[in-house]
Amino acid sequence: MELLPTHAFSTLFAALQENLDVYLGLQRCIVNTGAEQRLNVTAENDCRRLHCSLRDLSSLLQAVGRLAEYFIGDVFEARFNDALTVVERLVKVTLYGSEIKPYNMETAVPTVLKPDLVDVHAQSLAALQAYSHWLARFYSEVQHQNSQQFVSIVSSVMEALPPLISTKVQEKLLLSACHLLVSVATTVRPVFLINIPAVQKVFSRVTDSSAQRLPEEAQVLLCRALSNVLLLPWPNVPEGEQQWAERSSHHANLLNSLTRDYRHLKGTAPPQRKGQLEATKRVICQTLGVLKDIVENISGEGTKSRQICYQSMQESAQLSLALFPAYIHQSDVTEEMLSFFLALFQGLRVQMGVPFTEQIIQTFLNMFTREQLAESILQEGSAGCHVVEKFLKILQVVVQEPGPAFKPFLPSILSLCMEQLYPIIAERPSPDVKAELFELLFQMLHHNWRYFYRASVLASVHREGGDEPMENQAQFVGVMQAFGQSFLQPDIHLFKQNLGYLETLNSKHKLYHKKLFRAMMLPQFVSVLLQVLIHKSHDLLQEEIGIAVYNMASVDFSTFFSAFLPEFLAGCQGLDSGQKNVLARNFKMERDLPSFTQSVHRLVNDLRYYRLCNDSLPPGTVKL
Repeated sequence: MELLPTHAFSTLFAALQENLDVYLGLQRCIVNTGAEQRLNVTAENDCRRLHCSLRDLSSLLQAVGRLAEYFIGDVFEARFNDALTVVERLVKVTLYGSEIKPYNMETAVPTVLKPDLVDVHAQSLAALQAYSHWLARFYSEVQHQNSQQFVSIVSSVMEALPPLISTKVQEKLLLSACHLLVSVATTVRPVFLINIPAVQKVFSRVTDSSAQRLPEEAQVLLCRALSNVLLLPWPNVPEGEQQWAERSSHHANLLNSLTRDYRHLKGTAPPQRKGQLEATKRVICQTLGVLKDIVENISGEGTKSRQICYQSMQESAQLSLALFPAYIHQSDVTEEMLSFFLALFQGLRVQMGVPFTEQIIQTFLNMFTREQLAESILQEGSAGCHVVEKFLKILQVVVQEPGPAFKPFLPSILSLCMEQLYPIIAERPSPDVKAELFELLFQMLHHNWRYFYRASVLASVHREGGDEPMENQAQFVGVMQAFGQSFLQPDIHLFKQNLGYLETLNSKHKLYHKKLFRAMMLPQFVSVLLQVLIHKSHDLLQEEIGIAVYNMASVDFSTFFSAFLPEFLAGCQGLDSGQKNVLARNFKMERDLPSFTQSVHRLVNDLRYYRLCNDSLPPGTVKL
């Protein structure tokens, strides 16, 4: 297909057509028996041939979907007619499938033929979805001529969907239909989509409180599609003609319907009885799951889309914050709430405004006491850890904010990290929580360097990073010690992450050159990194560790060669004084990166060799 798309297309299309004729011809074999439909193919041989033909058709539909990329871009016009033929054929197949309802049909071999029929229908929907970029291009070409052909294709595609959006339909088919609607709403975005009766039927189905709720994934996809229909700007339409006011009112109505049960929880305490509590938790988690998905899908869009989105869910956001303290001990609910707030912080924090954002941060900082953090991390397994991870991710967004609005929170965020959270996880594995905590500490330093070093850029240039005045020194030292501690632990991912963070802080803010770092921490860090190389505990990171040692030593090579190296070797166990002298002599005092790292690796290898020799000799042979 990549080398000869035209040849592949003609070969595929002929085979597709042959199997389609069999599938479309099944209509003649359908017998209506009262409310049920039966497929009147009973002979064993016929059933076997039909099974093979339907399996082939599924594969061919998948292949035709994969061909979609060869009809767009520069060849759109040249291959337009071929693509149009394919799309029209796919539309016909999906409509036909929705009319004959293979998912409801009785067959002679139900365990074989029914899944085949469902699969063909699902693959035809998926193949159509693959052509959404082609449809978007077709739309932009004909938009101002209002081509009847395009309108007819999209309307017919939508007609195939409502019968499939039901709890009675197999989930595979239901999800294929939902994904197709999401693609048309997000990629094609036709102006007339909202006015198509079939799309309005889907709206009614989702917002009808008496309708049986769809499975979680399907519900989220449908709500995303309907929200995108109203929020995403129409392509090639001037701002003044986007009908934002009307779309905003529709979106508010949509979200009001989706959050109806959730908003009934306003002012209520968590139910005491287990059954009622589970039902309430389900309402909270399902509603927030849908809202979070809507926010995440709009976060990269223009200001107008984000404004409308936030207006529609403002009440739910405020309610979530009000309910948060009441459900703090239900880690599944807390995790869902924090996921929702994380999506709001990442996508809509400008729209939320500073006062509400401050209220959220303050509530979280008050609720996550040391006892609560310990309960989440120690007793509740993965769910509790996820809660803490989400909380740390929200704080990461806060500390990266460039304006002055959230700077007053920095002391309490640092205090929460170092005094409340770090002591709980320092001696425990908790790899995910640790990774998020150290990322938060890194972002805190990286984006708020002036919280520690307030001097102007000009002054620091004149001092060459030397005697810079420093603030909040104790907190800075605490953070650096935590980084140092992490290099003594076996977690290689955390080691790599944190080494990268230190290197970034050095390249951006000259961390290793700061007077405090040079005096109190530099020798310790270099010593720890060399010990890690000697113990071969993190061999995969040899190169990164070598470069970091070079960057730290290069701050003052003279001190490194004359003071640090002899002192480091003097403290090495398992070597005699002659061996230590040889190691010191063999370390070449060259200052370029390749030669220096070569010397470091030679030192490490020789030192390990000497220890090995000494350990294998009879006791007392070597005077250590």
